[in-house]
Amino acid sequence: MKKYIGLSIIVLLIFMAGSIHAFEIKAVWAHPGDLGKNEADVKAFFELLEKCHINLVFPLVKGSGGAIFWHSRKFPEAIHPDYKDFDMLGAAVKYARQYNIKIHPWLCDFTESKNSAAFRTHPEWAQLNPQGGYTSDEKLGGGRPYNPIWMCPVRRPGYVDQWLIPMFEEIVREYDVDGIHHDYVRYPGDVAPDSYCFCDVCLEHYMTYNHFAYTNRPDDRIGLKIVLPRKESNWINDLTLKPADWETMLRAEKALYLLEGKSVNRNDLDYYFYTTRCDAITSFVKEVTDRCRVINPAVEVSAAVFINPMRSARHIGQRWTDFTPWVDILAPMNYRSHFQGGFEDYLAYLMDYVKMQMKWAGKNSVLCPGITGFYIYREEREPWEKALKLLESKGNAAASGDLSRIMRKNIAYLERFSKSRAGELSKVYDAFCVGTVTGGEMVKAIRAVLSDPPQGFFPETKFLRTIKTVKKSGAKGIVIFSAGILSRNKLWHVLETCFIR
Repeated sequence: MKKYIGLSIIVLLIFMAGSIHAFEIKAVWAHPGDLGKNEADVKAFFELLEKCHINLVFPLVKGSGGAIFWHSRKFPEAIHPDYKDFDMLGAAVKYARQYNIKIHPWLCDFTESKNSAAFRTHPEWAQLNPQGGYTSDEKLGGGRPYNPIWMCPVRRPGYVDQWLIPMFEEIVREYDVDGIHHDYVRYPGDVAPDSYCFCDVCLEHYMTYNHFAYTNRPDDRIGLKIVLPRKESNWINDLTLKPADWETMLRAEKALYLLEGKSVNRNDLDYYFYTTRCDAITSFVKEVTDRCRVINPAVEVSAAVFINPMRSARHIGQRWTDFTPWVDILAPMNYRSHFQGGFEDYLAYLMDYVKMQMKWAGKNSVLCPGITGFYIYREEREPWEKALKLLESKGNAAASGDLSRIMRKNIAYLERFSKSRAGELSKVYDAFCVGTVTGGEMVKAIRAVLSDPPQGFFPETKFLRTIKTVKKSGAKGIVIFSAGILSRNKLWHVLETCFIR
């Protein structure tokens, strides 16, 4: 049986190779752990990229917690402690040149952490909610703490001009990179997207940027002039929208006014709030490109963005249709986790979205949809994750009932790909059932399967079909998230077969 399954996969790979090889850009996101901590590791990684016909890599050089992975002269305090003695970016550039692979260092733009160098030294740079709290005070589902500290894109002097843009400039100046890569180029969206930023600088910025009052006559208060029958038609006659008691209002009161206040006859002041945030992010993108191209006029710019620029404009200030004059490659993160439904639904929705994204990107930017080899395996992961949830919630008391049914099915599934691994897991589970193995040890055994599954545990055909869908949609490039997931899920060989250099 295995012989025929293997033959089927080979036939499918050959059939699909012809329709996939024509991607102009075949890129991958890579974390520092994927590249390693010495020259030999980095060389081996680039050998793998070359073998799999990757022609563009985005190595993470500024993580979402603020740590950086190059030997910065300007920000030595931000270098990750594990990389103080090894310049990962320097080695990556060296081997990118050797293997003729383009390199765009990847920065998580506006996120830091409580322990990051930027936040420790300048807490005033952080975004604030209406109560004056940080994003790290927010909670995720189940009450889990949200760790990132988001920094304000508006405050000057501040994070943008004193920290972030100088980092981009240093990379372009000191390293022979082909481009730079934006991520987290937005406001927070996974926690309270309407609640940031209401720092003192932003509150005043909303007033001045939208000209809610006359700066040369700040005490003038001009109301709505009714001339035309429909009240909203009278918007054309200028009026002031800054409340007379603005200076004495509490932060929360100012935030409420901006989100729910009325300009003409509807509670529409939130339009100005959302538009101002979009303009702040677009202005930042433009400034980064302009400043970096002063150093190197040929430097390329790429960005990871959310799937829908209309929705992301409203919720996270990322109206990426406005990025196109300054961003060469747009990589919407078309992960299955952003879509509802089953796998077949995902492929249908993915096809539809990529076609629309190409229209949004226009002619100035190359659209390279991002996909991941993680979320497409929802069906394969779900029973294992259910077992973990039962174990973590009930501990040793979960040795019967639902867990028993789930684990027997999981072990049978594992046996299809590795009889020895299935046998080992079965022994651990049997020992757990009689109380000689703890719930913690059982959790560890399950996680070991998910972190190092046997070949075929995550079906290659799903990954191939996802890639094929992107190509069939008409995209000229594709970006895979991420190198680490490709390694854990044993999927590199798929790229080796279907990406032709």
